Amino acid sequence: MSEFSENNLNSKEREEYLKKLAIEAQKYPSQSSQRQLAISRLVNEIWQSPKLGHPQNGSWSVNFYTEVYHEALQRTLLEVCHRIDFYNPQHPVMAWVNFRLQKQFINVVNDYRKKGITNIPKIRQKETIFIPNLDDLDERLSVQKVSNDEVLLRQFIEQDPERLMGSEFVKNRPFITFQVLAKAKFIEERNWTELADEFDISPTTLCSFFNRRLKKLMPYFKKYLQA
Repeated sequence: MSEFSENNLNSKEREEYLKKLAIEAQKYPSQSSQRQLAISRLVNEIWQSPKLGHPQNGSWSVNFYTEVYHEALQRTLLEVCHRIDFYNPQHPVMAWVNFRLQKQFINVVNDYRKKGITNIPKIRQKETIFIPNLDDLDERLSVQKVSNDEVLLRQFIEQDPERLMGSEFVKNRPFITFQVLAKAKFIEERNWTELADEFDISPTTLCSFFNRRLKKLMPYFKKYLQA
């Protein structure tokens, strides 16, 4: 159980614990299990931190903000994983994280504009934002690390050797299978808004279904793709 989940640390103590984990990770070689363990703990605590920012919250429609925030947070946590040596212990960890999150949020919005999505919807009323939990996010990031061979990944998803991906589908939508979504996300790199429009379903529903099934099927991915 996380130390934070018991609410036994004040704000200053939480920040010191984050800093301790970051410094610990920096001490170990980049591919070592010790570094990966420290980073895993750090990412978990970042996710649970009440100081985790939500840049431009309230400025966009709920569906657009959900997708952009989800992507920006993924990119930010990847930065934490791969660029932990750039963290300066003289500054609070969450200040560093939120600065990178703000940058990544802007980058994601700009990516949408580059794709020709110029009519980005503004929010009209206060809505609840859906954010997948950390376990779902970890599984999403893990698949990207399972195999560096895009051809192998494509073949695995398209062939689905044990027919597991094709048997998982959105409730009452048997044509929206996990296999279809995995191909769209991992191979075609399409976004949830685009897919939601195509299938006439909310991006939140697609994202939630995909993350839950991805967590369930991770052993399947690793069985066929992990070296």
